[in-house]
Amino acid sequence: MLFLAGSAILLSACETGPENGADGAVIVIGERSVYRENINESFERYRGDTLSVDVFKDNIIARELFIAHAVELGLDSDREVVRLTHERYREILQGEWISVVLDQVELSDEAVRDFWEKMGTGVSYTCFYHEDSLLVDSVLAMVRAGEHLSRFTAELGMDDVIRQTNGRITLDERCFCNVMDFEHLIAAEAGDIIDPFPVPLGWRMLQIDSIWTYTTEPFESDSQRIASMLLARSRESRKIFLEDSLKTAYNVQVNLDVLNLIAANADDQGVMFGIFQPEEENLVVVSWNGGSRTLFSVTENILGLPGYLPRYTDDIKWLDDYAIRLALFDIEMQEAILLGLDTIPQIAHRLDGKHWEAVLDKYYEMVISVRIVSDSASINDVYLDIRDNYPVQESRVFNVLYLENTDRMEAAEAMMISGNDVLAAIDQFETFPPILAEGEETITIPLQRPMIPEKDRDALFNLIPGEEAVIILSDSTGLWFRLDKINEERTALFDDIRERVVAEANQRFETEVIEALVDSLSAVYHPYVDEEYFKEFYIPVEADSVSSTDSSLEVI
Repeated sequence: MLFLAGSAILLSACETGPENGADGAVIVIGERSVYRENINESFERYRGDTLSVDVFKDNIIARELFIAHAVELGLDSDREVVRLTHERYREILQGEWISVVLDQVELSDEAVRDFWEKMGTGVSYTCFYHEDSLLVDSVLAMVRAGEHLSRFTAELGMDDVIRQTNGRITLDERCFCNVMDFEHLIAAEAGDIIDPFPVPLGWRMLQIDSIWTYTTEPFESDSQRIASMLLARSRESRKIFLEDSLKTAYNVQVNLDVLNLIAANADDQGVMFGIFQPEEENLVVVSWNGGSRTLFSVTENILGLPGYLPRYTDDIKWLDDYAIRLALFDIEMQEAILLGLDTIPQIAHRLDGKHWEAVLDKYYEMVISVRIVSDSASINDVYLDIRDNYPVQESRVFNVLYLENTDRMEAAEAMMISGNDVLAAIDQFETFPPILAEGEETITIPLQRPMIPEKDRDALFNLIPGEEAVIILSDSTGLWFRLDKINEERTALFDDIRERVVAEANQRFETEVIEALVDSLSAVYHPYVDEEYFKEFYIPVEADSVSSTDSSLEVI
């Protein structure tokens, strides 16, 4: 989005301020001002580049005009903007508070040496994790009866990463295991089965596969690594302790009736939600001393989770844990405010910038994007305008077979030398699907030169139709190629560059809409711009001028 271009510092530089041009304001639009001391450094990067200076200045003006218009439209108080602003404030302040409290954690030299003295043992073990305690008990019984835990991890495990490795964890030093497993591994022996123990969101059990000893590195060479790990572990323990303390101190309470309503409205996959009634959206899901989260807030937060994170919207326990986690995040934000972290200038500027980012995103959605209208004729004009810039490169189509071992490589080479048709003996060879055209057994997709490994490009692109070559993949495998046809470079058809055309068309239409909006809003808000300030950046710094002159004299 063009109006968001520019450095983040410029968002924080715009505040309510003085009348036109007073107290260092170089742009004033409505009640917001941009101050020279906050943008000098950014514009210095473009000094001497008049075009870039003007473009950067115009981007600031455009953004400030859009903010003024957005405020007039009431978008700064839009429910979704308010929610997103809260979440972004919370992320910043929560992170700052955690940094402050964890920076207070210290580590003694004695703790590092004591840890080093306990080192010298490696371990390989299998873990299993599940939220259902009854299922975990059943697995434990079967493992005690002789089944290996890896089977259940692969078939039933809740953790995708653990499941992919069948639960196997191998550590050169068992003291470096995660905090959850640490106390259970210290006294463990090969063959031990560690009974299920509670972890966040479920239960975990271990089966010790093997244990070995080794000679440790000298303390002096290993102390830094140990100290880093112990500090991280101590900080994590401190964080968990503080979180538990805060939940108790703030009396976090979850409304199970509302959680049941949320779960009942989840889709069949337990990922999305149906439509809630307006009165339902305002129901309180979780509350604490000084705050609460509504159904709207909790469900929208869940829907905004990155796609790679798991979500179980039909699971009461998962919803309960998630609601409590959100409450804790807000409480940590409250703690940051109590410490005055939100008043620190650098943090305050970041918070202000996050708010206006949310407002501008909503403005783009509600005002700009709806005006970007493309039609087939306009898109075709863009295609005709840019197609010569994106020609379809020359490509080649081959017959290909996979030579899976030395015997098959020698057989293919013998056929080529004797003049026999390798393709006629296809039943003796394997196909190679990675480069085959859809529905084909031996015909490749059109291969352009950059698509072929550099070491093999000349060998394949120097062939003429009907010629053959064997490309070595390893000591015992290879690929047999026969050039079928050559596709000469050509002008791109619309379908060849559809995505490029649509992207370019949208960019042009967006630019036209933004420029028209800037013109119309300028007539309404009459921005004040200190042009003399910006013209100062048209001139290169004196040192550059001297350097340039000296250089030319040396050439003479």
